[in-house]
Amino acid sequence: MPATSQHTDVTITIDAIPAIRVEHTCCTGRITYEMNDRELVFTVGDLAAYYVADGNRIIICPLTTDLEDRVLRLFVLAGAMAGILQQRKQVTLHAAGIVIEDGLTLISGNSGAGKSTTLAGLQERAYRIFTDDVTVLKQLPDDDYVRGIASYPMLKLWEQSLQTLQWEDRSFPVMPGMNKYGIFFHQHFDTQHYPIRRIILLSAGEVNEIQHEQLTGSKAFTQIVQHVYKEVLFRQPAARALCFDTISAMIRHSETHLIRRPSQCDPEHLLNTVTSLL
Repeated sequence: MPATSQHTDVTITIDAIPAIRVEHTCCTGRITYEMNDRELVFTVGDLAAYYVADGNRIIICPLTTDLEDRVLRLFVLAGAMAGILQQRKQVTLHAAGIVIEDGLTLISGNSGAGKSTTLAGLQERAYRIFTDDVTVLKQLPDDDYVRGIASYPMLKLWEQSLQTLQWEDRSFPVMPGMNKYGIFFHQHFDTQHYPIRRIILLSAGEVNEIQHEQLTGSKAFTQIVQHVYKEVLFRQPAARALCFDTISAMIRHSETHLIRRPSQCDPEHLLNTVTSLL
């Protein structure tokens, strides 16, 4: 579709991918990344390649004709936009968020730790959901707090989480053949940014009961940096320095909590533990 606004923030086209000067390369699963200080190319298996440049351009090159448009868009919303933000010198966290009294609480954890199920449970308890999966970190002049900006307004839940919550909507599989579904909340999408006052990190396994620990300083930093979104984009020196400075500023003015839970855990018990910290 053609752009209709007078100001275009990012142009997205379908075309051939130009050759770039490769300074760093990395492969994570089926995605291969090549980049320099102003360009990124990532290739998703035999599906498509994406070119991201100067914080304002994306080129998509489908590698097969047997591909749904929404699968192409999925990687625009994920890796391509992450590349745009990194080129604009902004750090993103793989973290959900809720707004409480005009401040933001982030909830993060590795896959299977219970983040999405906990977020959906908080929504059922009438907490205000800000973002499901990715939070953009923003620093403003003369503001001690690092602020959070929401990503695309969609909860992504595995089949097991939907069954736990007794939710019926399975109309939007995130990927064909994947038992993970999107639940949209466009009508509540909030474009404001809020000061991050609390980070709750979830970890599964290696304990027999739910445990809570408040973290400060380097312990907080070490845990949080593991949840940088698309961390492969932050491996070059300037990007690593940006990441260090942003996360250090965030933990100086916010609480960090680590909740460890058993691999098999009552979701309601975990939800009550998280709620007690809010």
